[in-house]
Amino acid sequence: MMAYIHPASPNCVAVRAAAGELGIKLETEIVDLFGQANLEPSFLALNPNGLVPVLEDEGFVLWETTAILQYLAARRDPTILLPREERARADVTRWQVWAVAHWQPALQTFIFENLFKRLRGLGGPDPRVIEGAQPRLVKFAAILETVLTKREWICGDQPTLADLTVGAYLVYAEPADIPLSDYTHLLKWWSRLRRRPAWVAAESDIPRFDA
Repeated sequence: MMAYIHPASPNCVAVRAAAGELGIKLETEIVDLFGQANLEPSFLALNPNGLVPVLEDEGFVLWETTAILQYLAARRDPTILLPREERARADVTRWQVWAVAHWQPALQTFIFENLFKRLRGLGGPDPRVIEGAQPRLVKFAAILETVLTKREWICGDQPTLADLTVGAYLVYAEPADIPLSDYTHLLKWWSRLRRRPAWVAAESDIPRFDA
């Protein structure tokens, strides 16, 4: 099974962490995003969106991180990260969709303004953009904080794909100076997640940036 990835991609961290949790061996091929290898015809033939990650399994090609994560988890029975029971499975999927639709966009503004603009030579963060992004971050961080006051993991007493999806973009929380210090339970959950061996291994290749 081959995964086309880039070390700086949070979504690729989630996919690699899931494979580690599930005991699935992934061969990996790094796609040089900075060199625009993702726009080459050979890669666009795999994913017309020109994005990573992409999974290839015996001729079956799959893109979109949520689909890849669920495909990997479904290969284990009983599954570790994606419950078979209908309502429990729907709960995990609900949080994955929430992360993509709400949580990740709330974090992306800070990641771009506080980190990637500097790295790309685009100047410093725009205070008006940061100020405008604060209410959305507060809203969704508070939702997570409330859930995590009741349990150690988002969907219960063990980690699931929900935790991997929600946690992915937090790999840049510190270098992007995302203001999360008020959310004690969220930060404790994040600490638990990133101490798991599979996550440590998946996160190990991310470029390190000075805050």
